[in-house]
Amino acid sequence: MAIPINATATKNKRLTSFKRVSEQFDLNTATVAGTIIRLWGRSGDVFARLRVSLRGELRETDDTQSAYVNIRIPNGMIGNAPITLQPEDVVLVKGYITHANYDETLRKFLSAAGELTFLDKNVPAEDLDSWRSIQFKRQNAVLNAVELSSIIEAGKKKNKIESLNFIDIEGVVARTWEYKRDGEVDLFLRIAVYDEWTTVSSEKKGNFGKPFRKPHYVNVLLPVGKTTHGKLVNAKAKQRIRVRGELRDKGHRVTLHESLMTLGSSEIAEMMGRVINAEKMSEITIQQESLHVLANAVIVYN
Repeated sequence: MAIPINATATKNKRLTSFKRVSEQFDLNTATVAGTIIRLWGRSGDVFARLRVSLRGELRETDDTQSAYVNIRIPNGMIGNAPITLQPEDVVLVKGYITHANYDETLRKFLSAAGELTFLDKNVPAEDLDSWRSIQFKRQNAVLNAVELSSIIEAGKKKNKIESLNFIDIEGVVARTWEYKRDGEVDLFLRIAVYDEWTTVSSEKKGNFGKPFRKPHYVNVLLPVGKTTHGKLVNAKAKQRIRVRGELRDKGHRVTLHESLMTLGSSEIAEMMGRVINAEKMSEITIQQESLHVLANAVIVYN
C-alpha cells in the first residue's frame, strides 16, 4: 500500500527532529575509598572530607601517602535514602566530579591563619566595616556521591584494599598552563566536561536544537608533560581528550596581601594603604588545596 506523501514528510520531520535534539554526554565517573576525617553541612547537602591512601591502606596514617577528597552527598541522602556517617568510617564512594564555586569571608581567612585579631590591631576604626565585608572568590573540585557504602574491616586483619582511586573523564581542553616544580615543569590542562549532570541554561539555546549546557571544569596534571607511564602528551586548547587517572590534591600557601590584590578593587587598595602594620599582610598565610586528576593514560581525539 502506498504511503501518502504528506504522511512520509511528517514522519521524516519527526525523525529529523529526534536526531537533532539527541545528546551525547562526556564521561565523568570516579571511584575512591578512604577514611572520613570530617563532616559538615552546607545548603542542605552533607560534605565529607575523605582521606585516601596512595598505597592501598584502609586507614592511612602517613600524610605524605595521603590524598584528600571532598565528597558531596546531595541532601544528605544516597538513592533518596538517608545515610548514617561519622568520622573514622571507612567508605567506598562512586560518583562524578564537578567544580564548586564558593565565597570565603575575610574572617574565615584570618581564622584559618590564626590571626583573628588582625583587624582590631591594624585597621583604622572607620575602615572596619568595609574590611569585614570582604569576600574572596574560591573554586575547587568536589566528588558528588551517587553510591556510598561502608567497608567492613573484618577484625582489622585485612589492612589493604585493591587500588580504588580512579576516574574516567572526557572533555574539551579550555586552557593549558605550566607549573614549575623542583627544577622541572609540569603541564596542567583545564578541560570543560559536558556530562549528564551539567546545568541547562533557560536563557540560551544550543546548536541544532540541543539545550545549552554549562560545563564542569576539571584540572588534569601531566607531570613534566607526560602520563604517569611516561608517554608524552601533546594536547592543545580546543582539542577533545579522554583521561584515565587518579584524584590527587595539591596544596599551596597564599598570603593575605596576594588574596586582596586579586580582587582588583581600587577601594581595597586604598584601605590596604591605611593599614598600620602593612607588612603583616604578607606574613599572614593560609594553605589552599585544589583537587585535580593525575593522568595515567590520555587519548587525544582529532
